[in-house]
Amino acid sequence: MTTGGEAAGARHALVRLDDAPERLPDLLFVLVTPPEGGQPGGVEVRRTIRQDKAVTVYSAIDLLVGACGAGQPWEQITRDQLIAFCEELKVSTIILDAVLDVVPRYPEVDSRDQPPLEELEPLEEHDSYLYVPSRPVREGQYVVELELQPDPRGRPILLAYTSSELLVHGCGEHQPWVAIHTDDIADVAEESGAYGVLLNPVLADESRHAGPVHNWNSRSIGGN
Repeated sequence: MTTGGEAAGARHALVRLDDAPERLPDLLFVLVTPPEGGQPGGVEVRRTIRQDKAVTVYSAIDLLVGACGAGQPWEQITRDQLIAFCEELKVSTIILDAVLDVVPRYPEVDSRDQPPLEELEPLEEHDSYLYVPSRPVREGQYVVELELQPDPRGRPILLAYTSSELLVHGCGEHQPWVAIHTDDIADVAEESGAYGVLLNPVLADESRHAGPVHNWNSRSIGGN
């Protein structure tokens, strides 16, 4: 855990810890520090202009990337976990969905510069399906069109959720969806024209459907 710069520019987005249960969503994206000197990173703690301890969180990953850049380290955390962390370290203020630094502090990582990932052992038990946002499906329909979302660069991204409950939480109760076998997700993403797959994201309210979706006449890749 380290202390960053002041959060003076985010007074409009300050949430008192006592108000967190009512003002924060169930899932959040919290800023963390990168590993350094062989030590793991931790939740980034800042100081407000009053010298109060503060942590910075975002309600959606696209808001975090838009505010901090794609190179910013982050972790997904539940509201209850965040509250417990703040209580333990006597953090009194939560900065929500704010742009704190004019220039991103962490450069975007070029994937070509990254070493190959180690091969992972398969899980002994796992749900064999992922739940993916789609267009409405009619009875007897065999071909399903998936609904993609644009990333901060405008590239189409396929969203995938490890449970239908997480999909409803991330996309809203009006989002149509289909279940896809985990082994097929890479092929499905390629066939749909997606640039990549994002697992268990939480969409901002403006990216969700405000009411039941019955039909789309055009082949738009995402949004309402």
